[in-house]
Amino acid sequence: MARIAVDMQELITKVTVVSKVVPSKVIKPILGCVLFDLTEEGVFLLASDLETGVKVKLNCEYEGFGRFAVDGKVFYEVVKTLPTDVGASLEITPASLSIECGKSKFKLSVVDPSDFPEVSLSESSVSFEIDASLLHKMIEKVIFCAATDEFMRNLNGVYWELGNGFLRLVASDGFRLALAEERLEIQGEIGFLLSLKSMKELMSVAESCGDRKLKFEYDGKRVGIVATDVETLVRIVEVEFPDYKRVLPKAFKTKLVAPTNILVEALRRTMVIAKRGSESIRVEAMENVLILSSRSPDFGEVTEEIEVRKEGEDIIAAFNPKFLIEALRHIETDEVELNFIDSTSPLQMNPLDVEGYLYVVMPIRIV
Repeated sequence: MARIAVDMQELITKVTVVSKVVPSKVIKPILGCVLFDLTEEGVFLLASDLETGVKVKLNCEYEGFGRFAVDGKVFYEVVKTLPTDVGASLEITPASLSIECGKSKFKLSVVDPSDFPEVSLSESSVSFEIDASLLHKMIEKVIFCAATDEFMRNLNGVYWELGNGFLRLVASDGFRLALAEERLEIQGEIGFLLSLKSMKELMSVAESCGDRKLKFEYDGKRVGIVATDVETLVRIVEVEFPDYKRVLPKAFKTKLVAPTNILVEALRRTMVIAKRGSESIRVEAMENVLILSSRSPDFGEVTEEIEVRKEGEDIIAAFNPKFLIEALRHIETDEVELNFIDSTSPLQMNPLDVEGYLYVVMPIRIV
């Protein structure tokens, strides 16, 4: 028998973290459970869906050691309905988990924990630290470009590239690509792909940690992320990410510098007609003017003119306005740089005079 005495707010916080990993549909009953692990180092709660695993330390007083599992969804629903202004006591036997909180009493069935998957790394080959807020911003700048179709396994995620003093995150759905990079003290060179689902979980972890440091460890199969009392493990996707460097333009014939907010607003207005027609806008640059236009046989046409600074040749091309707007939302400078080769080659967009982020989008055939 083991006993745990814990503050309810602490219990709710930690159970909420692990319950996010418990899958709604399970291939094995044990994957629908939260595991309690009472050790000499403390009490830990664990959950895993085989792709992502989470281990959190529960700050509490306890007696006894051992492991037991309880249905994750039921336990979460019980905990979140209990009063938060009193403490809770948990008593564990081989057959049940008893919970007392105020005048509420629950007795839940427990599950044999022997089949619960391991939530730990083998020996780490690479490790580094990064500010959680910085990582969150990097993920936010690229994740929207990842393919949402899970059958596109090599694009349904974010590629991590570490080496030469940089961490790079790259995502692409085949029509566009986003790259964010930051200088980082890293030993060795590695690259791996994490699924879109894992990246969303990691983004949530980074957001919850604020300005704290995250420690990363990589063992060749999985990535471990440690943030104070929470350890997250994600399995890498064992497929090859496309050679993104082949997509990046090497030289340009036209460079435009445009005011970011004015360009976004002009694109939004142009999109009103574009989404009711061909889903494309025509982009034409001549002298120091950028002209955006679109037409719909049933609803009419629109033209927008923006003053820009132009270097190089005049250019005419067509793009999906949604792709341009989504990229511009992640450019924080007052001005944005648009680099063209020709009407059939990718457009590269990046913040003016700020390194660390670029966005590449394929054009649409001009009709």
